[in-house]
Amino acid sequence: MDLINFQPTRTLPGLLLDRARKDPDAVALRYWRDGSVQAITWRAYANRMREVALGLVAQGVKHGDRVAVMSSARPEWACAALAVQSVGGVVIGVYPTNSPAEIEQTLVHSEAVAFVGETATELNKVAEVATRTPDLRLVVGIDADPPTLPKGVKGTRWQTLSDEGARHHEDGSGLLAQSVAAGSLDDAAVLFYTSGSTGVPKGVTHSHRTLQHAVQTFVGLYPQSRRQEHDVVGFLPLSHVAPALVSIFAPLLSRLVVTYCSIGDYERVLRSVRPTAVLWPPRFYEKLAGELIAQTETWPRLRRAVYDAAMWVGRRVAEDRWSRRTPSVLLRIAYAAALRGVFLPLRAKVGMDRIRVAYTASAAMPESVIAIWQIWGLDLRECYGLTETTGAPIAHFNQPFPRPGFIGRIFPDPRFQVKIAEDGEMLLRAPLLFDGYWRHPTETEAVFQDDWFCTGDLVERAPNGDIRLIGRKKDVIITRGGKTINPQPIETRLRESSLINEAIVVGDARKYLTVLIEPNTPAGGQSTEAVAELLRAEVARVNADLSRVEQLKDFRVLPRSLQVEHGERTANGKIKRNAAVRSFAALIDEMYGANDDEAIANHVRSKSN
Repeated sequence: MDLINFQPTRTLPGLLLDRARKDPDAVALRYWRDGSVQAITWRAYANRMREVALGLVAQGVKHGDRVAVMSSARPEWACAALAVQSVGGVVIGVYPTNSPAEIEQTLVHSEAVAFVGETATELNKVAEVATRTPDLRLVVGIDADPPTLPKGVKGTRWQTLSDEGARHHEDGSGLLAQSVAAGSLDDAAVLFYTSGSTGVPKGVTHSHRTLQHAVQTFVGLYPQSRRQEHDVVGFLPLSHVAPALVSIFAPLLSRLVVTYCSIGDYERVLRSVRPTAVLWPPRFYEKLAGELIAQTETWPRLRRAVYDAAMWVGRRVAEDRWSRRTPSVLLRIAYAAALRGVFLPLRAKVGMDRIRVAYTASAAMPESVIAIWQIWGLDLRECYGLTETTGAPIAHFNQPFPRPGFIGRIFPDPRFQVKIAEDGEMLLRAPLLFDGYWRHPTETEAVFQDDWFCTGDLVERAPNGDIRLIGRKKDVIITRGGKTINPQPIETRLRESSLINEAIVVGDARKYLTVLIEPNTPAGGQSTEAVAELLRAEVARVNADLSRVEQLKDFRVLPRSLQVEHGERTANGKIKRNAAVRSFAALIDEMYGANDDEAIANHVRSKSN
């Protein structure tokens, strides 16, 4: 792949068929099963894709149809996506945490004709809403039989579908090849549904062309993946845009090999695979760093003294790197010894010793977390992308060990452009930009300004060209795990209670959501404890209708009402969220307690400071 002048020539299933012809016996992907890693070659991958595709055709799936997939990260997800696309269909990722109501909303809006679910849990959810999804006519269970379904909706197993396709393989393989060859690069390939941060979730439409330009930027993050094998562990749900890009589409145009596993197994698989490429939300780096720091605190005194000395050296090397100074010869020698004798063995405990460069995106990353990994010798960098871009138009592409706090620079292809509007909003032009919101032309038009995509993110540019995120125009929360959540519907539900005057949901850059509550004056002289119990019941009532990532884990009652004179309300009474969060920061911190990034920040600081 030419990183600068890249032009797609084939659809995504066409790329799979090409790889199967050129490298039939090379490993295409791996998966974790029963405590060991199993491999699938490009030939086997293509054959599985053909069988599923022909099985879908036999069940009436045709060009333009939408097929939803709700599953953990596994080879069947990738196979389903490419099989659907090979017959001209569009794959839809359904979040594993979605409630039945959210599944219904997605299926109805997309007019999906088929649903692929992994276990009885997913299949039961879709069965619950199937009578209200008029276009649905096929439900496929990967690991379980579909439950009883309404008349007109057929249930089958994944293996049965594949076997049916295999029976048509000789007669249908030529027709399938023709279907793939007839596919257009500008056909819709995937609908990635947003989390509804500005209202009803929107289907972000990406074509075969835009997805391949997104892969272009990912390969820009790991240029060596064009020439030599890179290993990655795929455990994040493929309904999310970045994991789908990395685990399904990037391997088609690179030598990236994914090992799929469930999120419950990922730490064991990391230690087994020892990946060489990583693109994770911040919380996984934070979690692993917290575990390693905890281990160092249990070491014997002598070993701990050696580690402390290595950290002293690592801090000074990191400070020189951030200032673009060259460390002295003695410091470089000392750091090489610290890396080999201390930091790499430490990273090996979580399978992170083979990685030289790693990336994070999707949420705010505490600078201390970036710093600790860089001190430990992992070149951890931030990058920037949205569902509407899939890939990373902005990143530290060729800037080793960047100073924490910046997302990098625009991808070095003249077709990729960035400018900053008068109000500070970042605007983008790039060939990876989405093709529009599914059947929402007015919503699509609203986010473009003279062919520039309005990101909704406020930025500033440093003199050297590096870009820093400073805020968002939209009133949304992005959790540490990268979930984008609109707090207003949750707050509205809470205010339906006669006990609650105001509610402020918080959780930006945190692991979960909590809420500050301004109660109405309690009647009848009820005690504080009694009011708290009543409020707890109201929070539970609202949580019952929310997906897991939207649920409120704790609440605090405000000690006073929100006031204009404190800057917490506008003159006409509207809440100023940021000001309220600042006013009650200590109360908010109580709901989160001691956290990993505080421990990491303390660990990064030199004891002499």
